[in-house]
Amino acid sequence: MDLFRLNEAEILLFGLALLRISSFFLTWPVFSAANVPSPIKVLLSLAATMAVMPALPRTGLEAKGFELALAGLAVKEVAIGLFMGAIARLIFYAVEIGGAFISTSMGLSSATIFNPATGSTTSIVEKFYVVLLTLLFLSLNAHHAFLAALVESFTAFPPAHVTSGIGPNFESLQIAGSSAANGVAVSGGTGWTGGIVQLTMVAGIKMAAPVAVVIFFLNIAMGIVGRAVPQINVLITSLPVNIVAGLLVMIVSLPALMMDLDQDLVRFVDVLFQVLRASK
Repeated sequence: MDLFRLNEAEILLFGLALLRISSFFLTWPVFSAANVPSPIKVLLSLAATMAVMPALPRTGLEAKGFELALAGLAVKEVAIGLFMGAIARLIFYAVEIGGAFISTSMGLSSATIFNPATGSTTSIVEKFYVVLLTLLFLSLNAHHAFLAALVESFTAFPPAHVTSGIGPNFESLQIAGSSAANGVAVSGGTGWTGGIVQLTMVAGIKMAAPVAVVIFFLNIAMGIVGRAVPQINVLITSLPVNIVAGLLVMIVSLPALMMDLDQDLVRFVDVLFQVLRASK
């Protein structure tokens, strides 16, 4: 791409692509954290836009009324970038849901620390799982897969296409559940959003299930002991027991959890590509 031989239409195309990529970098996981300097995010957006500029479809550049529809196209680009970044963050939302559930079950919901990535406080268990997922996210090169989906989105939704519609397969899009055997397919024009929410909730509940089940039966046992021996203060005794039991279950289930998170990452990447391909 020769930066000194760009006509007016291609400069506008560059600006539209920059809006989509900047919006995506603003919301996608790990790199959109508040502790990442803003100049780094701006430079990443510019570098990525310059890298994909030669491959961008020129459809619609010469269409009549292209300049008049520029404001609507800009809004469309921002919406697409934010939507893709939100889908990329779904697996992190699932881990946060599971971590919060585990913290509440263990009685550690009040043990919070400051999270510089979000600028708010979070429980230590939730932060532990988010750090694990971040390491897994980078080690599996999942960010490469989301960048590939971002590049493919320019084919599904050309930036300069004034009348860019939704593909015929979008109305029948199905987002499968946790597996082919027990997944629940949700179809319809807007039903796929329910499938995405379902995947997120199922992933979080699966992560918290081992600890929650063990502590549930442990609380039943402590209640029986409290009825049999009234002299024991069950409320005081159960708190350290729940914490120790929860930590042990977390350690034992960690290998299986990492394998499951690996599959969930692949599944959420596949969901993003399903949406893009159905929109063509």
